[in-house]
Amino acid sequence: MNDRTRLGRRGLLGGLALAVVLLAGIGVFAEDPCEKQPDLWFPAPGVVLSGGVTSIQEISGDVCQGGTVTITVTVDNLSCGNAGPFDVTAYWDSTAHPIQTKHVDGLPGCEFVELTFTWDTDGVPPGPHTIIVRADTGSTVAELNESNNEYTFDVLVRPNTPMLEASKRYVDVNEGTVNPGDTIRYEVEIVNDGCEDLENGSGHEFVDELPGLVEPTGYVQATSGTAAVVGTTIVWDGSIPAGGSVTVIYRVVVAEDAGVGTEICNQGHAYWDESGDGAADASEPTDDPTTPEDDDPTCFTVEEPIGPIPLCGTIDAPSLSEWGAIALTSLLAIAFGWTLRRRRAAA
Repeated sequence: MNDRTRLGRRGLLGGLALAVVLLAGIGVFAEDPCEKQPDLWFPAPGVVLSGGVTSIQEISGDVCQGGTVTITVTVDNLSCGNAGPFDVTAYWDSTAHPIQTKHVDGLPGCEFVELTFTWDTDGVPPGPHTIIVRADTGSTVAELNESNNEYTFDVLVRPNTPMLEASKRYVDVNEGTVNPGDTIRYEVEIVNDGCEDLENGSGHEFVDELPGLVEPTGYVQATSGTAAVVGTTIVWDGSIPAGGSVTVIYRVVVAEDAGVGTEICNQGHAYWDESGDGAADASEPTDDPTTPEDDDPTCFTVEEPIGPIPLCGTIDAPSLSEWGAIALTSLLAIAFGWTLRRRRAAA
C-alpha cells in the first residue's frame, strides 16, 4: 500500500468520524429542551400566530345599561419556554371591579389560547368605561417580560334615558383670518347617546346666548325641529331619536369696533330630562371638537385686516378730467392735420 492510499483512507476515516460527531451533536441539540422562561402577551389584532391563525382582540361594542358586552382575547406564549397553569381576569375600570376569570391549564412555547368573557352591565354607571384584561393575575408564571400581560378596550355604557353630547365649531364665511365686520357661521351638532328618544319638552332643548362683539344676522336653520333667534340668543326645540343627531347652523357678524387681538368665546347648552319626571334636569355644554380638551368653549381671535401689498418702485400716474381728455384729443387731431398739409404742400 503506497503512501497516497494510506493518506486517502485516513482522510476518509477522519471525515466519517467528524460526520458522526456532528450528527451526534445535532441529535443532542434537537433533544435539548428550551431552557428559556415563557413570555405571555396579547398580540395586536391580525398578528399571525402558529398555524397561520391571526390573533383576535375585540369587544361586541357599546351597550345600553343592563346589557351584556362580549370580550374576546388571544393570549400567546411568545417564548419557546412552556408556561404552567395561570389565570386570565377581565375587569372594568380597575381591579376593584372584576368581570370574570378564566383558568388556563398551561401554554406550551409558541402556542396561544383564545378566551371569551361576558360582562353584565346591570348596575354599572352610564358613561365611558375601560375594560382591562390581564394574563397571569395570580403571578404564578415566571416570565421573560412581565410588562406585556395586559390589554384594554374602551366601551360606552349608554343610559336607558336620553343623554346628549354637543359640539360647536365656527367657520369664517369671509375666509382667512377673522377681521372686524366678518360673518361667522356656527355649526352645532347634538347627538343623543342615550337608549331612549329625546322628546320635545316644554323648554328649549338647546340654548346659545351669544357673547358681546357679535350680533346674530337672523340666519338660523336646523336639520330637524325648530330653530329661532330670540334677541341675541339662539334656541332650538325638537326631538332626537336614540342614537340620532341634529345639526343647528346660524350666522353672526363680528362688531366693526372689535379690537385686534380680542378673543371671543362662548358655549351653547343642550338640555334633557334625565330623571323621567317631565322636567329638563340635565344639561351638557358644547365642546370645541378642534381642541383636545373636553367641554371647552369655541373661540376665535380678531385679527388685523391685511390690505393689498403695493408694488415696489411704482409711481402714481396723473389723471385727466373729462374736459382735459377732450382738449388733449382735439390738440392731437389739429397737430396731425397741420403736419399732413405741410407734407402735401412740399410735395
